[in-house]
Amino acid sequence: MSIILKIGGAALLTAVVGLLLRRHNPETALLLGAVTALAALLGSFRLLEGLRELRGLLRPMLGEGSEVLMTPVFKCLGIVLVSRFCSELCRDASQQSVAAAVEMAGSACCVSVVLPLLVSVLKILGGLM
Repeated sequence: MSIILKIGGAALLTAVVGLLLRRHNPETALLLGAVTALAALLGSFRLLEGLRELRGLLRPMLGEGSEVLMTPVFKCLGIVLVSRFCSELCRDASQQSVAAAVEMAGSACCVSVVLPLLVSVLKILGGLM
């Protein structure tokens, strides 16, 4: 809870300062927003510790297959975070078409990462029938 209060406070302060800067120096306003967003992203990574615990719990249950199953999930999470962050920065710079392209590329990357896992699941289901 305290993390989101800190991130929210920094975001509001950045938004106000950004509005003041945008009239005279839009590049600095964009840079300020990017730095604040990056700090918020890095500050929120501590919240993902629960995923590490989940991974530790699943490892004994799944055995050697735990890495094969969990790696695509973690890769997708990273892809989503990066693509969302970059697309929003592009939107702040009034580059909506570039932002849409980044989002589509992120979606394609997620599909390509998860596709081998999906194929494995379908093979398992095919073997059961």
